[in-house]
Amino acid sequence: VLILALAGLSLWLSLGLERTLLIAAVRTTLQLWLVGLVLKVLFDNANIGWIALGAGFMILVAGREVMARQQRRFRGGWGYGIGTLALTVPSLIIILLALLVLVKPDPWYQPQYAIPLFGMLVGNSMTGAAVGLDRLTQTAWQQRSAIEGRLLLGQRWDQAISDLRRESARAGLI
Repeated sequence: VLILALAGLSLWLSLGLERTLLIAAVRTTLQLWLVGLVLKVLFDNANIGWIALGAGFMILVAGREVMARQQRRFRGGWGYGIGTLALTVPSLIIILLALLVLVKPDPWYQPQYAIPLFGMLVGNSMTGAAVGLDRLTQTAWQQRSAIEGRLLLGQRWDQAISDLRRESARAGLI
C-alpha cells in the first residue's frame, strides 16, 4: 500500500518514478517469495549437504558483489577469488564457533540457526572485504609512481605495498 501511495505521489508530482517503483515492488515480492520457498525446503530437509550448498551459494553471490563494488578491479579471477576468500574464512570460523560453542543447536547445523547467522556474517564480511579491497586498489593506483619507484630500487612487491596493505586492512576492519 505504501509503495502504491508512493507511485501515486510520483505520478501526481510528475516525477516519472511510478513504473520503476512498481517493477521494483513486484521484483522484490517475487524474490522474497522464492527465498521463502528455498528456506522452507531447507528447513523441512535439515541435511548438511543442502545447507552447505545454500551457504556456498551465498558465498559465491557475496564474492561477486565484492568484485562488483570495486572501482579498479584485479584482472582475471583475482578480484573474485581474493574477495571471496576474504569473506569466506572469517565467516566460516565465526559461524562454526557460534553454532558449536554459543548456540549449540541439535544438530549443530540446524538450518533455522545456521542459515540466518551465516547470512548475517557473510553480509558483514562482504562489506568489509569490499571496502578493504577498494581502498587497496584505489590507493595503489594513486601511488603507482611511488610503488614502481620502490620496485625499481629493488624492494620486493610485498615491501613496496606494505603501507597500502596496512591502510586497506584497517579500512576493511573499521
